[in-house]
Parts: sequence; structure tokens; C-alpha cells
Amino acid sequence: MSDINLDFLDETLNQNEKKKRKIKKIRIGYKLYEKFMGDHKFAEEVVNSALDLDKRCYRGIKIKITHDDYELTFLTND
Repeated sequence: MSDINLDFLDETLNQNEKKKRKIKKIRIGYKLYEKFMGDHKFAEEVVNSALDLDKRCYRGIKIKITHDDYELTFLTND
């Protein structure tokens, strides 16, 4: 099982904000997404951000769920 947790995701997003790098999309593997959804903070924000289940966001950044188990990739405008 992956050791990646929501704190890692938040820290990575914070570091990119400090560097003024705009993340436009987060690609999350379906098993990692399931793990993140177990965290109340993440789940509430994702569920409340979407009018459509196919359009999810976390901290204003679009989420794309992938078939890779524990993928975590950040797509930027750079």
C-alpha cells in the first residue's frame, strides 16, 4: 500500500503555490483516491466541489482519476 497521505498532497500543493507554479490538474490513481476519500477534509471538499461526479476538484484544482493504483501526478502550465 502507498505511504502517500493527504499531508503530502497538501504540502506539495503549498510548495508549488509558494513557487508561483500553477497546477492545473492532479492525476490520482483510483486506490490512492479511495485512500484520500477516507479523510474527512478531502472527501468533503471534493464532494462539495462537484455538481457532476466526473468533475471533481480539490483546493480549486481539477482531479483526474486514473487506472494506475497509486499514481500522483501534477500537471502544470509550465
